[in-house]
Amino acid sequence: HNLRLRYLFIAIPLWLIVDFGTAGGFNPLYLAENPHVLLFAVLYPLFFAYLIFNRNWSEHKLFSATFMAMFFIEGVLTGNPFVLAFPLLIIGIPLAMCIYTPLTFFPLWIVNREMGKRWKVVIALSIVVVVVMILSASGGY
Repeated sequence: HNLRLRYLFIAIPLWLIVDFGTAGGFNPLYLAENPHVLLFAVLYPLFFAYLIFNRNWSEHKLFSATFMAMFFIEGVLTGNPFVLAFPLLIIGIPLAMCIYTPLTFFPLWIVNREMGKRWKVVIALSIVVVVVMILSASGGY
């Protein structure tokens, strides 16, 4: 129970920060113009906390669920052309997974004290997220 709460206390703010930077480009009006982001920021971590702590899903299953959630949010709910339109999706889907994977796994690895042992993946994914934030904030994404 304590791990689930710690996961949520990390995952929800992480979701807000990552979405504000990657999709919102740090535009102060982004959250006001997109209130559904707050819903995503709570429901996504709750869903994954359930899979992790109630269903004991393996990391392989969690990665598959992350892909499905990414495609549902980006493709179905927001109609993001980076995951729907060819040839953009060739780059867009892996890029989106590099953004969604930390949303699922970083909170898990933090509560399990595994960030250090996964430092190469953490650094690589963090670089991708920061670059997308910079491009989004500069209008280049």
